[in-house]
Amino acid sequence: MLSYRLKTNEKLPPGIIRIAHEQIDDALSYLQSPENELDEAVHESRKCFKKVRGLLRLIRKEIGEEVYQRENVCFRDAGRRLSDLRDSAVNIKTLDDLRERDDLDIAPESLESMREALVIFYHATRQRMVEEEDGLAKAGDMIQAARHRVVEWPVEDEMFTAVSGGLKKVYKRGRNRLEDALEEPSIEAFHEWRKRVKYLWYNVRILRPIWPDLMKTLADEIHDLSDYLGDAHDLAMLQQLVIEQPALLSNEDERDTFVSYIKAQRASLHKDAYQQGKRIYVESPKSFVSRLEAYRATIK
Repeated sequence: MLSYRLKTNEKLPPGIIRIAHEQIDDALSYLQSPENELDEAVHESRKCFKKVRGLLRLIRKEIGEEVYQRENVCFRDAGRRLSDLRDSAVNIKTLDDLRERDDLDIAPESLESMREALVIFYHATRQRMVEEEDGLAKAGDMIQAARHRVVEWPVEDEMFTAVSGGLKKVYKRGRNRLEDALEEPSIEAFHEWRKRVKYLWYNVRILRPIWPDLMKTLADEIHDLSDYLGDAHDLAMLQQLVIEQPALLSNEDERDTFVSYIKAQRASLHKDAYQQGKRIYVESPKSFVSRLEAYRATIK
């Protein structure tokens, strides 16, 4: 956590390179973990990939579109090699959380049967990724090659202008996705908003030294919003799976009850997200960036 930020008085160009190297090295370490730690390796390495993509968005204007696109696609594709296993593990955890609730009126044996099916699917996905696709090794090769390119990223500007353009774009896109979700509250709309919120969270964490206490508070508020949207997304994934594979809950009444319950939980989380999002995205993108720039005109 502490490494994913510029240090006090650290110049921006070496700070950016340092952060990128640290995240890639952490990811490589996780990807080389023993097989019995596979779930953690997949989860943590994907988090590192997303942090690098967040960093790339912050310096997008500085490094140029060609470098940005090349590296963003690299880390996106590396993450996709691991996403199926992560998604199948999340479905099990989401169901386990639901099974602990007292207000879900479904027979315990039905939920247990559903869990057993999800576990079978998880192990099949795990076997395919490890034995057939060699997903961890291939993802590792991709980001190892990217690591060698990091020192060539054209980060030269030490002024706040090196990051202001990228920060403005990230904030603007998050604000626009909030409006999209308000206008059409679909699973896809909320998922897109969630991705933009996480990138803003990453950016604010990196820039924390410009005003540590204030930026920490802002980062915490954005993280809370990300959690609301993340929990709702996990529920949506399980909801879609039950709809697409009705055999998971063969009793139609129980299936309808389960889907209705998830929809209600998602609606509550979306309400919290709207309230939090409107506070975070109350400013125009220009005003938001100008305010942060006023805290410190240069990152020394």
